[in-house]
Amino acid sequence: MRHCFVSFVPLAAIAGVALYISEMSVAGQAQQAKTDAAAVATPRLPDGHPDLNGFWYRRRPPIPTVRRSGGSVILDPTVRDPNRAPAGNDASLLPGTPKYKPEFLAKVKDLDTNQVHQDPAFTCGPPGVPRIGPPQRIVQTGRELVLLYDDLNGNFFRLVPLDGRPHRKNIEASAHGDSVGRWEGDTLVIDVRNLSADTWLGDNGLFHTEELRVTERLRREGNTLTWQAIVEDPAVLAEPWHVNPRKLTLRAEDDIEEAAFCEDRIQPFMKDLSHHGNTR
Repeated sequence: MRHCFVSFVPLAAIAGVALYISEMSVAGQAQQAKTDAAAVATPRLPDGHPDLNGFWYRRRPPIPTVRRSGGSVILDPTVRDPNRAPAGNDASLLPGTPKYKPEFLAKVKDLDTNQVHQDPAFTCGPPGVPRIGPPQRIVQTGRELVLLYDDLNGNFFRLVPLDGRPHRKNIEASAHGDSVGRWEGDTLVIDVRNLSADTWLGDNGLFHTEELRVTERLRREGNTLTWQAIVEDPAVLAEPWHVNPRKLTLRAEDDIEEAAFCEDRIQPFMKDLSHHGNTR
């Protein structure tokens, strides 16, 4: 899997500050872009539904966690933030973390601790839904929708019928499942089922079973696309998990790119159980 480990001499701390300032500038520009995008009238297809076609820009991930080793400062995306709340049912959990039934907390904790050896996405496996997040590229017709992804682990696609077709039967469960879509006003609702248990919901041991069902909602307002997801797995979750919404901006001048080949070159060299970060 592709990871970036960069080591600096102590003077690199200055570069880290500069990078932070640059990131803040980018954040300000992104916020202005969102404001401008929302002011544009929402375009529609001949059938009257919002036009979701295009390349939808995801905001850059936050600066990697900084750790120190001897005289070096390392910007390391695999280091878990010590201030981040643990997985499970702890009262200090960050908003949006799934709540597991008590009898499964020990399993979540064990998978969390051993993530670098247990996480299927860490060895180039497909991320699954909803972990893969919102699509970067959408191709829409009146009959179906194609969702395209340029992910850390490669390019992925999903086909979403919009013409009333039911879920397919007698097919094997898969990482990204079987999707069907329907319109609720100007919001596209995607029902995802038949998801393989070989993926996680996210970092930190967030496993699921094949009873998983995900409901995604896509809504375009101007040139802003909002993606939301609700996760249900009654076998292990105490209640539905409402994934934090993500907002994307249309970038008409850009398009999705072919992802670099994912090859696991890290596992043989792992020295400890340091976590990697999910930059999706």
